Amino acid sequence: MPSWNIYFDARIETNNKEVVSLLAKCRALASVINQIPITPSRQHRIDSLNILRAVRGTTGIEGAQLTEEEVKLILEAGQKSVLPPSRRREEQEARNARNLMTYVARILNRNPNCPLTEELACKLHEITTRNIDYPNNVPGKYRTFAVSAGNYIPPRTVTEVQDLMKRFIDWFNLGLPREWDPIIGAVVAHFFLVSIHPFGDGNGRTSRAVESFLLFKAGVNARGFYSLANYYYQHRQEYVQLLDKVRFETNGDLKPFVLFALRGLVSELEEVHKEVLFEVREIAFRDFAREKLHEKLFTKAGERMLRFVIMLGNETVPVKAIRRSEHPLAHLYRGLTAKTLSRDMNYLTNKGLILVEEGKIRANFEIMGKFVPPYELFR
Repeated sequence: MPSWNIYFDARIETNNKEVVSLLAKCRALASVINQIPITPSRQHRIDSLNILRAVRGTTGIEGAQLTEEEVKLILEAGQKSVLPPSRRREEQEARNARNLMTYVARILNRNPNCPLTEELACKLHEITTRNIDYPNNVPGKYRTFAVSAGNYIPPRTVTEVQDLMKRFIDWFNLGLPREWDPIIGAVVAHFFLVSIHPFGDGNGRTSRAVESFLLFKAGVNARGFYSLANYYYQHRQEYVQLLDKVRFETNGDLKPFVLFALRGLVSELEEVHKEVLFEVREIAFRDFAREKLHEKLFTKAGERMLRFVIMLGNETVPVKAIRRSEHPLAHLYRGLTAKTLSRDMNYLTNKGLILVEEGKIRANFEIMGKFVPPYELFR
């Protein structure tokens, strides 16, 4: 296995056309995402998906898969266990991922200019690996033994690790990275930390945690904290190959890894953007429903149909489930006839508010596409 003599005179062509373009896209997406107000419930769902994707990437390698519902249960349960003992590690990883997000938000709210320090890197490692029985790992402490990372051999001794971490932090805060866009700085910090590999276990996650901290500080991933980590997990082979390429083939040119990360960040921010816009579309759809039902809104039938559309939300619901009282929508028709349900469904269909396909009902969110440019102003 090869080792690499780590040095801190690495370079990145910051005026490279693709680098500049990708940075601009990241900034534009982050600006839009951060300025759109969304409900706490939608933010909670985005956080849950973030954690799900980040943790799933780690546990999935070992054959286990958390579901979105399981992550939701874990986040809502506090310290109470909700999964079987055989899956306690996954549960703790999800809890640690949430705690890391909370910690980063809290320290940056107190001090938006909080610098990256050795103490902070150790704290992020401690949170990431807390209460998980990784062999030979002490949360928040540098390793005292040699390790390997795939085909790569990191620095071997604790003296090397301590010296490299000090030099890395000094270089990052006082050297060339100060002149780079903070997004590039975050990616480069990740690269060097994972190369030093200072901890007994959890080095990849801690390196990505430091990267996420720096992106959060730069205002980039406030609504997608683990976005870039998720991308690395999804493209794990390319991720590892590019780490080694920069170590052994490019003579200090970080551009291949930085471009890979920037492409990933753009794609992940685009997904978060879709999630945020879905919240906006839902709110707009409810207003549209009120407009379409205005003639009946002050009648029992009109109020019932409006509640029907709102309660339907994102679900696709079998009509039989409503008729058999197997879905909450059935409560709207308690004491009413099956004909009333059919009449309401026909009315809502004619108004373009719902779609009934193969015996199932869903809200017709697609209709909102009529009201975005290009469109006719006077129709």
